[in-house]
Amino acid sequence: MRITSGILRNRRFEVPDSEVRPTMESVREAIFSSLGSVEGLKVLDLFAGSGALGMEAWSRGADTVTFVEQHAKVWKNLQKNIQSLESEALGGTRVFKSDAIQWLSRAGATFDLILADPPYDLPGAMQHTLEGIVEHSVLTPDGILVYEMRSKGDPVVSSDWNIMRDKRYGKTRVLVLKLKKTEDET
Repeated sequence: MRITSGILRNRRFEVPDSEVRPTMESVREAIFSSLGSVEGLKVLDLFAGSGALGMEAWSRGADTVTFVEQHAKVWKNLQKNIQSLESEALGGTRVFKSDAIQWLSRAGATFDLILADPPYDLPGAMQHTLEGIVEHSVLTPDGILVYEMRSKGDPVVSSDWNIMRDKRYGKTRVLVLKLKKTEDET
């Protein structure tokens, strides 16, 4: 796999065999093209896997990128990839070995952009991710959540969220979500 744009453009990174399903380059390019600049943002890559989404944000100038991955072998690979790229990227990174949903309860920070790409077969992943983000206030008021899922089926999006974009790329569906503003914020 390779990073598609930014300061780390064309740099390759390792993906553990059969342990993860990294976001395809064309889909990553489409996601970040639709988002515009991520320069200076605080980014969270939940269910990081190979780290492809977070590394793409890092390469494009994100201020910090926090990666959360549960699987030990995948987490070690992710750490190795980030270490191999650190001297060239500008922003800081943190890598946590944890269940993504549980990690939200102890995040202790807010993020401008959250990238969530859970395993497609993880039961209740979308519902638990969206609820955890809201319950633990980890997304800034103007922040964006990019959620990747299987293209078949309908997303389970609570009334706390607005769907800003819903796009299918073959077997992949990408939702761009924003929290609804409360009366106090309007």
